[in-house]
Amino acid sequence: MEREMGEKAKYTLFTSSLVLFTLTIGVGIISPILPIIAKNMGAGGVVIGLIFSAFSISRLVFLPMFGRLSDRYGRRPLITAGLSLYTLLALLYALARNPEELIVIRLFHGMSSAMVMPVILAMIAQIAPEGKEGKYMGFANRSIFLGMSFGPLIGGVLSDFHSEKMAFFAMALMSLITLIIAILTLPEIKPQQKSENGGKEFSRRIISVLIFRILNSIGRGSMMSFLPIYGYLIGLSYTEIGMLVFTNLFVSGIIQPYGGAFSDRRGFIFPVMLSTILSAVIYVSIIRYTTFHILLVLSAFLGISSSLSLPAVSGLVAVEGKKTGNLGGLMGYFSASKSLGRAIGPMLAGVFYDLGGQGLSGIAAVFTASAIATVIAGMLFWAGVRESHQVIEMD
Repeated sequence: MEREMGEKAKYTLFTSSLVLFTLTIGVGIISPILPIIAKNMGAGGVVIGLIFSAFSISRLVFLPMFGRLSDRYGRRPLITAGLSLYTLLALLYALARNPEELIVIRLFHGMSSAMVMPVILAMIAQIAPEGKEGKYMGFANRSIFLGMSFGPLIGGVLSDFHSEKMAFFAMALMSLITLIIAILTLPEIKPQQKSENGGKEFSRRIISVLIFRILNSIGRGSMMSFLPIYGYLIGLSYTEIGMLVFTNLFVSGIIQPYGGAFSDRRGFIFPVMLSTILSAVIYVSIIRYTTFHILLVLSAFLGISSSLSLPAVSGLVAVEGKKTGNLGGLMGYFSASKSLGRAIGPMLAGVFYDLGGQGLSGIAAVFTASAIATVIAGMLFWAGVRESHQVIEMD
């Protein structure tokens, strides 16, 4: 029986990871070109930030709701509905005529994302063996990062050798393929029964994770949303910009399971603090270089830093969620905390970019602010998790 359960867990991990991989390829295709398209439509720094933030604002609203619905009614129906909406929205990107239409599309895109990502993560967390939560979440994160690493590279190449609209059509195709894979292979995992206080209690560790995730996402989201603009300003091609994003995500994706296993052995604090220091140093270093190959190396190290912190904090959420039987809800809040950071981050970055005089000086202001937010996130996480037995009741 134990071996049978182990095989079922491995199959579920494989099929869920496959869905995450193909889906995030499609989403990643547009990441290097969307800010440039918005800029060419006449959008300023704040509006570009708002286009990115609209996706996260929508996710922030819908993630907890869909997470709880998946705990109550099952994971698979929400996943297939969200993927269907993904496919339609990908086509609408190609028809957008101004920044306002892009903002509306991004709002609906965020809603569809809230129906898929945290629900699949909750499914993987539920089948993870005790003591291996970090490793299993690392495998899930690997699929996300590898998909998003190949996506920008594909998007950059399609834009250079064909057109920006072709990248959106490719995104629609990948979304359709993901939907088919989910329908044919994804099993239904019966949600765990909640504990008596399930859904009403947040441990101090969970509160600390959410605060860390918000601030860390503000820093990383600000930097990543303006990295393509920096590449464009120093004369990089679409393909080279895509390679920077690809390298960051690919390196992080490859190392994610090892980062998860590392946190399973060493605890949650040390990987997060190591990641915090490395990320902050890289943020303030990027603006000092304009050579593509040096930027490529820095992008790789930024990927390593992400592979240390994300499996640790997501593994911690998995552990806490299995205690309360509220995995979908907690994964929803976990993903929502990232969305809140990604919503605030690009808008703040847009303000810093404009206040810094735009251009390279504006980029320097954005990257410096990103480093500061990242350091504060790590310090608050360390303070909150090192003594984490207190439980806070939440209505």
